[in-house]
Amino acid sequence: MAVFRAKQAESSSGVGKGIAPHSVRYADYLQLKIDSIAHRRKGEKTRDLLKLGAIKVLDDKGYHAMRISDICAAAGVAAATFYIYFENKEEITRLVLTEYLDASMELMAVSSQQRNPYKTILETNQRWLEVVEANAGLMRCILQLGDEVEEFRDLAHGSNRQWYERVARAILRDHPNSSIPFEVALFASYALGSMMDELARKLVIHPDPAFVSLTRMVAPNRDALAEILTVLWHHTLYGPVPEKGKLSESARQMASLVSS
Repeated sequence: MAVFRAKQAESSSGVGKGIAPHSVRYADYLQLKIDSIAHRRKGEKTRDLLKLGAIKVLDDKGYHAMRISDICAAAGVAAATFYIYFENKEEITRLVLTEYLDASMELMAVSSQQRNPYKTILETNQRWLEVVEANAGLMRCILQLGDEVEEFRDLAHGSNRQWYERVARAILRDHPNSSIPFEVALFASYALGSMMDELARKLVIHPDPAFVSLTRMVAPNRDALAEILTVLWHHTLYGPVPEKGKLSESARQMASLVSS
């Protein structure tokens, strides 16, 4: 169960190297990427089909319930073919989730070049909510595999740090006359990002029914939730939000709460 129905939104800008505008769902993004590669050998195509099959099964069933026969069925190849390319399900899972983490920044990309911090944060939060919901199964698998494989857990931490460093650099660009050290901006990114990660867990990855119900009362749709979260981000990093009167009722009440 998810707090909002996943929307198969498309980015008007497109991402990746020569890849067409894509859905925020990684399985669709990977399908487009595979289809865009011309003149592949049969073995390369089969390996890609297995990877795509693994992504679909992980998203649907999760890592522990996934069987190699499920991957082959989703890929449309004979079961024995799997072992030509991969040793076991852990190997293919580590590969495809690593590639998902690598692609996550492309999936998170927004087309706007807004220099208004509020609008930039709002668009990013809207996109983040879309990506999380569209890939809830994969994110659940990342948590599962991270608990069992230290190397993969370190990889996930590294991917998160890349994103937090990107946010920290943006914060410093928006405060050109300040003497804020990069480490302080990075810590702020980690703190605010951890809030978002916990929201993802409670709303989408491992839904907490009481919190899902509360969120629906406060933010009846994804855009309303993004707006409330943006108020918190903006107030922490930049102070009161601009044009407060244009906010939704819940976002306006949140702005009043954090400003009081």
